[in-house]
Amino acid sequence: MAEKSFDFNEVVEHFKKVVTTQYFDFDGKMSKRDYWMFAIPALILGIIPFIGWIIGLALLCPFLGATARRFHDIGKTGWLTILWFICPPVGPIVAIVLCIQDGASDTPAE
Repeated sequence: MAEKSFDFNEVVEHFKKVVTTQYFDFDGKMSKRDYWMFAIPALILGIIPFIGWIIGLALLCPFLGATARRFHDIGKTGWLTILWFICPPVGPIVAIVLCIQDGASDTPAE
């Protein structure tokens, strides 16, 4: 199975879509590829010195919404997004492990 490569412009457009049109969207599903096309840039922006915490706060709701949709895609409840906040650092590690699993959106159509 050939994996589709990442195009920088595609990542930027997807990131903008999640931040603008899916800001408060906790329903539905999100494929693993789409999730990581948003999550990795969001996490990188959140570690920028001095302004990272402002960016992190601004991206908190879209990040939690994307994570909830990712959990829905793997057949879990969106409420598991609270793993990011409980029992640090174990909670975030468990959430990341869940987010890297293949879900319904990740299986190729036959």
